[in-house]
Amino acid sequence: MRSLARLGAAVGTILVSAGTAFATPSLSFIVDGNTFTDNFNIDNTSDAGEQMLRFFIDLSGTTAFATEFDTTDDPRPPSPLDNLGTPFTPLGGTDTTTGLTSFSVVDNGTTLDIFFDDFQPSETFTFIIDVDPTDAALNSTITGDELIGATAFADFSDGQRVSGVFAAISGNSDASGFMATGITVTPKIPLPAPALLLIGGIGALGVAARRKRA
Repeated sequence: MRSLARLGAAVGTILVSAGTAFATPSLSFIVDGNTFTDNFNIDNTSDAGEQMLRFFIDLSGTTAFATEFDTTDDPRPPSPLDNLGTPFTPLGGTDTTTGLTSFSVVDNGTTLDIFFDDFQPSETFTFIIDVDPTDAALNSTITGDELIGATAFADFSDGQRVSGVFAAISGNSDASGFMATGITVTPKIPLPAPALLLIGGIGALGVAARRKRA
């Protein structure tokens, strides 16, 4: 079961928050055909310079049957060949071009979390990983349509998160595509108390200095 091909998520609107207009970041990710033989490709299709910082997949919502990532060889009935795993593996040097920094996935788990520090617009990150049915008695070949219902999100450098679900693609019976369902602004991380005290102290010194000059 290897990879997932592209996935489509694009929203061409402008999000306004607290008086600030944000361009809408977008990505492409479509699961088409046999996930064992095709690669996973994440495309940053943003057009306002937004870098992708994180991409997260959760298979737990698949509606056809339960699915999971299979990263190790752990043969089980009915056929030992049904459960040959493939670990998460970047391809074609795309881990270097996109600045892959880390990833998190466990064998027989449902989530894959990938982090980047240089994933620019128009760049693609390509990788392979095995996807299996959780029930070993089922056919182990997963096609894109069998991942309908899975969810994903991507975080971007402008502080926005694009969330979505894997949905059917009209006219393509063995595929699913990422359909954006919402965009949120990532909340600012508050400064720790010592830093706030330092900033407050600097401000107080500035006020005192102005008073002295007056």
